[in-house]
Amino acid sequence: MPTACRPVSGERPGRLIALLSAGLCLLAPWPIRANAVTDYPSLVEHARTLAQQAYEPRQVTLPPALQGLDYDAYRDIRFRPDQSIWRGQDLPIEAQFFHLGLYYDTPVQIHLLTADGVQTVDYTTNLFDYGSNPTPTDVDQHMGFAGFRLHYPLNRPDYKDELIIFHGASYFRSLGAGQWLGLSARGLAIDTGERSGEEFPVFTQFWIEWPRRDARQFRILALLESQSVTGAYEFLVTPGTTTTTEVRATLFRRGEFTKIGLAPLTSMFQYGEEVPRPPHDFRPEVHDSDGLLIHAGDEWLWRGLVNPARLTINAFQTDQLHGFGLMQRDRDFSSYQDLEAHYHQRPSAWITPQGDWGEGSVELVQIPTQNEVNDNIVAYWRPKAPWPADEPLEFRYRIAWQHAELAGPDAGRVIATRIARAAELDGLHRYVIDFAGPALSELPEDVELTPDLGFPPHFVVAEQIGFRNPETGGWRLVIRGKLKPESGQPAELRASLLTPERQRVTEIWTYTEPGN
Repeated sequence: MPTACRPVSGERPGRLIALLSAGLCLLAPWPIRANAVTDYPSLVEHARTLAQQAYEPRQVTLPPALQGLDYDAYRDIRFRPDQSIWRGQDLPIEAQFFHLGLYYDTPVQIHLLTADGVQTVDYTTNLFDYGSNPTPTDVDQHMGFAGFRLHYPLNRPDYKDELIIFHGASYFRSLGAGQWLGLSARGLAIDTGERSGEEFPVFTQFWIEWPRRDARQFRILALLESQSVTGAYEFLVTPGTTTTTEVRATLFRRGEFTKIGLAPLTSMFQYGEEVPRPPHDFRPEVHDSDGLLIHAGDEWLWRGLVNPARLTINAFQTDQLHGFGLMQRDRDFSSYQDLEAHYHQRPSAWITPQGDWGEGSVELVQIPTQNEVNDNIVAYWRPKAPWPADEPLEFRYRIAWQHAELAGPDAGRVIATRIARAAELDGLHRYVIDFAGPALSELPEDVELTPDLGFPPHFVVAEQIGFRNPETGGWRLVIRGKLKPESGQPAELRASLLTPERQRVTEIWTYTEPGN
């Protein structure tokens, strides 16, 4: 017999009991491993035990009606909103689920943490509208889901919007008020960009804490599994104009790998203002994020994203990381002209480490792409110190899903990078960088700023000049330069603006001029 879910701290479970009695959503205790997880410490012990066991990929046999679905057919399977967990309970959130199918083929078990213990949400076809697809028959109620999402009234009190989504591998993304879904975070990155191939850890089980009626923060526990690692994760989600996700993780090694990336972010960049738009597309720019921002030591660095000709990896080393993020700085609709994708409303994601992460580097991986469908940008923190096989790796951080009030320095920020390529191979390229912000607009009219450039010997700079940009209230820096023809190697460029007293009043623009 299924056991009715009872809420935390006296909330009434009426809607859930109604679902049970109607046979729409069986909630029964999951096997002992799931029931043993009641809080973060018990999840840590569960992950520790799993790390001593061989990795067994979780697989499920889909009913014939769900096999071989294409993209459109899978999208036609929709969760029935009236079957949402906590619907009609006067609680701040509701939970909905994603169906297995297409390339979402790893089953995810979802549990609820209640005052009376752990209850598992079982799969049933009654939770979904299959659209033009036939409804599966002879299904296993323990088949699981592809993921879930929480809904919360972000924009108006009478409608619950998507708040946070976990769907596929260890991917998750969140929204603040007025935002459209864009870039994603991941639980962990393993061997990203390596020739040996990337390993994708998977969140295989979730425990969602039953919400209180007055709750303004929501707790989710997750178990991560892969060939090389097991991990316990805790997510505290606080909705708002800027929604924040507090992440706590404890990892255990179970195998070998080349590198590990903490707090990874994944985004899409097809093209921006630095290159002409493709002739077949009317939109001036297409991207979920336009740059990587890093705060390390007393420096702020900006790296504009590119769609490279071949896979590139850049590492920004530091022993004092304050934060990093993939940002969507350009918020002007005219830069995108897309009434469907709303790229000007995609969130930025800013990572703030909790505690000292020590020495390491922020790595940026950029992969060539011909379209806007696939993510091709990854950024993460790579610790310098090796991870001992017999010790857990513990870390915490905060993700802020932001609007235009981006994390950044009080000094001038890079708002645009444009590059004019020389027609001849031995000609000079022109790099035009616009800085703007209150720190620049408030400078005295007669101040003169000096360009501060850094470049390797195999890059020749013929001219550098900085001057006011009256249209932005900021400053424009123009650099004319080129690689020495015989070098054939890429060149890392850095540029900022200084006052006559040698005080830096802008963040540092960085760019890699590709080699031959």
